[in-house]
Amino acid sequence: MALLFLIFLILQCLASGAEVQVGEMAKPAGAVICVVDGLGSSYVYPEQGAYTLEGSILGRATLFNLTTDGARVADIRARVPETGKSHSILVTGNLESEPGMLPTTIFDIAREKGFLCLALLQRGDFAEMLAEQDIVLYSANNSLHEEPTLAARAGAPQELLRLLEAHRDRFGDYSAEGQKAYSQYNQWEIDAACDLLGRVPSHFLLLINLGGVDSAGHYLGSSGYLQVIRDLDAPLGKLKQACLERDAVLLITADHGMAFPEKGKGGHASSTYSRRLESLRIPLVVFGPGTDELNLGGIWFEEEIAPTILSLLGLPQNLSTSGRPLPLRETYQLKVLGASGEIDLLRGGELLANVSGDESYVFLGLKRGSYTLESRGGSQEICINGDRVVELSRETDGHWRQILGGVLILAINLAGIAMIIWIIRREGN
Repeated sequence: MALLFLIFLILQCLASGAEVQVGEMAKPAGAVICVVDGLGSSYVYPEQGAYTLEGSILGRATLFNLTTDGARVADIRARVPETGKSHSILVTGNLESEPGMLPTTIFDIAREKGFLCLALLQRGDFAEMLAEQDIVLYSANNSLHEEPTLAARAGAPQELLRLLEAHRDRFGDYSAEGQKAYSQYNQWEIDAACDLLGRVPSHFLLLINLGGVDSAGHYLGSSGYLQVIRDLDAPLGKLKQACLERDAVLLITADHGMAFPEKGKGGHASSTYSRRLESLRIPLVVFGPGTDELNLGGIWFEEEIAPTILSLLGLPQNLSTSGRPLPLRETYQLKVLGASGEIDLLRGGELLANVSGDESYVFLGLKRGSYTLESRGGSQEICINGDRVVELSRETDGHWRQILGGVLILAINLAGIAMIIWIIRREGN
């Protein structure tokens, strides 16, 4: 047992790294994920455009509160422009996930770290998504006029339950006719979210799904769809301000876009619409503590969104995903393995850190750019545009890692032999 304990200690030493604070690392109080169901970036991004199935130019909707600041991904796409499937990927980063078969979600990871998980869902909800939440207020039938349903886990904060009960009871105050009904539907949910942000404790994850835009596309055609999008600008500004006051990250995205024929109503999931860029391109804009002001180029996909959320909150990347965090933060970390002797970290000739005495280090708070890492084995240039791991080359006098590896293998073998002998003797007695 003593030998096994020694092996455990050695492995722990190898896995850990001394933290070196070079710059600031933001620690948001929580995050709001606002999914605007059916919002295609082709209609709101200034560098994109939307066309009908027949090739005519469609109009656009200006959203100042979406496109004028924050970290914006210029081209990100849904894999499958279908609400249930897309929502599953959004919260897992897993392309194989489906409603009814959710692997580990961002909510599972957040809850393990003491986060409160909340949701306001108007469209696209399914039983497994609802079960992920500590408190959820949702539309059971995706209806613009049916009073929402409130559900909660045992032990959920009573103050928040009472607050959402009040917003549920005020749902009828937002009723309207025609196109205005769709805009008011969105307004009700954002008002509830802003009120919730004023009361929620630190360490929370709030999912909002706005259903008015998608419904307008299906029932009102392109003109009604664009008007409901335009009506979102002021409510999104209110949500941004509430997140700013709460020191929370706000991530605005969608599950899919919407395509339209020359005349008639829109669609996104059927074969007629599903391959159109208008259906596939979705917005992704992030505001709040620790996020940079940038437009990220390239083509990305929705499986990157879940790991990006975890990265922004400093949570473990324990998802089963092919996606990786998008480089939207202001600062990153550099983990250096295989250190021997002194390590210097420089930028532009300026010494940022000088460390020694450990085998590995984690340099925190590095802004994107080029750095120089100097060690006994020489120097190398490191480009930081995301979290990095660098293993230093082994020096001629630094074979201790190889030796330690051999010792570990020998120790494990000896422990195995000792266990076998102990079992044999026990059975013999």
